Amino acid sequence: MKKRVVVIGAGLCGSVAATLLRNDFQVTVVERGKKKKPLFDDIDADHGELNTSINRAEGLGGTTNYWHNALIELDDKDLKKAGIEPRGFASYYQKAWDFFLSKKELDDCNRARDANAETLQGRTATIAHMILPQTRHNAWNLANERNPGDKIDVVYGYVQRIVDGGVEVKTAKGVETLPADHVIACAGGVGTPILLASSLGAENGFVPGYHDHPMAYVAKVKLRPNSKLKKVSSTAMLSGEARAGLIYETDELKTVVYLRPAIDMRLGSIQGPARYILSDLRNDPFSPKKIMMLLGNLEAVREAILFKTRLGFRGEHYSVLILGEQTPLKTRGIQMANGKRPSLNWHVTPEELRSYDASVHKFLAEFADEIIETNCIPTSRWEFRNAAHHSGTSTSFVPMPGDTSKEFFGVQGLKNTYVCDGSLLRAAGIANSGLTLVALTYRLAELIRANA
Repeated sequence: MKKRVVVIGAGLCGSVAATLLRNDFQVTVVERGKKKKPLFDDIDADHGELNTSINRAEGLGGTTNYWHNALIELDDKDLKKAGIEPRGFASYYQKAWDFFLSKKELDDCNRARDANAETLQGRTATIAHMILPQTRHNAWNLANERNPGDKIDVVYGYVQRIVDGGVEVKTAKGVETLPADHVIACAGGVGTPILLASSLGAENGFVPGYHDHPMAYVAKVKLRPNSKLKKVSSTAMLSGEARAGLIYETDELKTVVYLRPAIDMRLGSIQGPARYILSDLRNDPFSPKKIMMLLGNLEAVREAILFKTRLGFRGEHYSVLILGEQTPLKTRGIQMANGKRPSLNWHVTPEELRSYDASVHKFLAEFADEIIETNCIPTSRWEFRNAAHHSGTSTSFVPMPGDTSKEFFGVQGLKNTYVCDGSLLRAAGIANSGLTLVALTYRLAELIRANA
């Protein structure tokens, strides 16, 4: 009889893990609900959150129902900070690329990367090479297509605790215990640490170490007609789109600068709650509040359409969007409250703000010969929101062996329980973490199969 694996969460990592193990184990996936919908009201964010959407979702596929599949690798320095030994990890990155893209598609993307790097040769900035596949993928559907095989059982319900020998799940029929020889927590960068704290008797404790990529619009610029920055901002290919951000490092923190098309130099379209309105409506299309925001800032809508259709990349006006790196802190994390909603604190520290500000000045100085006009938002008025790359808050429950051995994923105090989602990452540079998490999922599946 096959051993039993329970995977908690059918998002990006959970979908890949379940399908990779399906032929060697009896796999059960626990997912919160059948309906695909964002999770807005299960956690508070009183410190650092300016937007009520934390961009998480339930339903098979999880957040990938809304996520644009942005793919980017961590560099060796960031991998080491994350506790991942770069040597040997390249093969798992290759598996992750193969999960999303064909060889031809990846070759096209790499040619765009090399061309962008050549365009900026001799500059201080390095390139953040991010790929957006032409086709958005629901991870559950894609994983089952890539890794077909034995049936995966799906249980819809809320996992209350991981216990010795299984998981307690509250379903429509009541609370039941699903037996398991192995448990893989893939409930996400926010969901998994809450579950682990509840399982280990810390229902009222504080779970530290959270980090994300605070993002903010900081300026508008007018570029020269022949500016190299236009060439590297966004490269369209048949397989997808390559977006090149410019990376600067100040005080050991990275900031990436992205240019997005604008209509003119006025700042109103990149300030206030409507500045990300089309992305917010994608997550919550029937929100009267957000529709009213949209009607109240039509300039932001026009510029968002320019960006989405890529027509604006032929123009001369651009908004400057930054994403910053955060370090794990003991004061930043999730406050548990037994019987109440947990609260997430992801505030930007004064030190981080100074680093981001210095990096923006480096960008403006380095490309002064390409920029005709600049209109900056004062640093004190930068409006941050999180980038939904929730990371780091399970690291107080797992050791840091320095390589991706089984101990890297294993939860201390919960036998044969592993974490595989963003909450495992001790660092993420300025990269979307999805590609790295798929690579880690391949590694964990390999380890579990080898020890079966």
